[in-house]
Amino acid sequence: MTDTIAAAATPPLSGAIAIIRISGSDAFSVADRVFRPFAGKPLSALEPRHAWYGEITDSDGRLLDRALALVFPAPASYTGENCAELQCHGGLTLVNRVLELCCLAGARIAAPGEFTKRAFLNGKLDLTGAEAVADLISAESAEGVRNAAAQLSGALKQRLDSVTEELLDLTAHFAAYIDYTEEGVEPPDLEGAPARLNSVSEALRGLAESFSSGRCFGEGVRCAIIGCPNAGKSSLLNALVGSERAIVTSIPGTTRDTIEATVTVGGALLRLVDTAGIRDTEDLAERLGVQRSVDAAKNSALILAVFDGSVPESEGDREVGRLALASGAEVINIFCKSDLPPARPTPQGAVSVSTVTGDGVAELKAELTRRLGLGSVTPDGSLVTNRRQADALRRAAGSAARAAEALLSGLTPDVAWVDTEAAITAVGEVTGRSVSEDILNRIFERFCVGK
Repeated sequence: MTDTIAAAATPPLSGAIAIIRISGSDAFSVADRVFRPFAGKPLSALEPRHAWYGEITDSDGRLLDRALALVFPAPASYTGENCAELQCHGGLTLVNRVLELCCLAGARIAAPGEFTKRAFLNGKLDLTGAEAVADLISAESAEGVRNAAAQLSGALKQRLDSVTEELLDLTAHFAAYIDYTEEGVEPPDLEGAPARLNSVSEALRGLAESFSSGRCFGEGVRCAIIGCPNAGKSSLLNALVGSERAIVTSIPGTTRDTIEATVTVGGALLRLVDTAGIRDTEDLAERLGVQRSVDAAKNSALILAVFDGSVPESEGDREVGRLALASGAEVINIFCKSDLPPARPTPQGAVSVSTVTGDGVAELKAELTRRLGLGSVTPDGSLVTNRRQADALRRAAGSAARAAEALLSGLTPDVAWVDTEAAITAVGEVTGRSVSEDILNRIFERFCVGK
């Protein structure tokens, strides 16, 4: 028996229709107390998975709304439990009132992600599918939607299941070797085990490294735009976004704080951060802005270092170059104002851009796609899109490699067995086979309420 939860599955905004979900052992009785079908029978007695028209009434029988309702008996429901849905009009006050009635009838308000967590715990989804649900909801690019949808259909799970079966087979061989040796019986042949373990390690490492591309479709890549005052940073942000996101003037120091915007380039989601111009200043507000620029550079995976090609190189430009280099991030040097007479040659590898004429913007987007390594990447569901998964797969790859090394070094199979077990456990953290309650709570906390 599980307690019964309820939540609005639609956003907390006024709209035409709102959907209220109910799941748990008492879902049907809760729905029966709140909804009265015009069919003349309780909702729970009507045919499931059909929409029934009726009235939502309060505890005194007074009409609140005319609505539709459906029931989904366990186990053939999203959560694997008895579920009901109420589809009423989308006013916020009405939705909150209906939820209050559900609670009075025996439900409680669901925690973030609790419906999907129950689906996972009841075997309706593995953990890669559950996390794909969150990715699908939060996706900000078409490629992100494609990758999340493919993961929801089992693309990543299938690859991990294959690796897990190989590790389980090897672990069984090691266990058999240990058992046979103790009984004085000829042990199984382990000659090919190191090669198989190295192959598993390479496959796991490849999946972990796909995060560098997968994050471009999921969480996005943080990209700082740095440069001296009036170099063209804000104009470049506006050109990439395609709108006047940042204020642009000829007065140096106009940008005092970081300005953030998102843009999709080559299928990748870039989280652009326009920063204050790098220079020494006595202005307190501008000085704080410059420090935020330095911090943004240190915390970005990609830096667009912007220089004004129409003026000679300055000490400020050299400081921008040093800051970009010290960040350890991928750096693209951009020489703006190419529509003006050049005061210095554009260095090899830099991109020349005019935000006035638009010249070079397409070339810059192509360079961004190339630097992000997305030219040959297909969002087919095999890309790892979150850091937790990538970290677990790296640990699994390391454990498999250590098991192979142990066998090649002449150590006994019981040593390799420990590492293959560790690899299986780490992969299980991704699929959900061996995940702790704390990890589950952290995963589902990032979901919205109602999902």
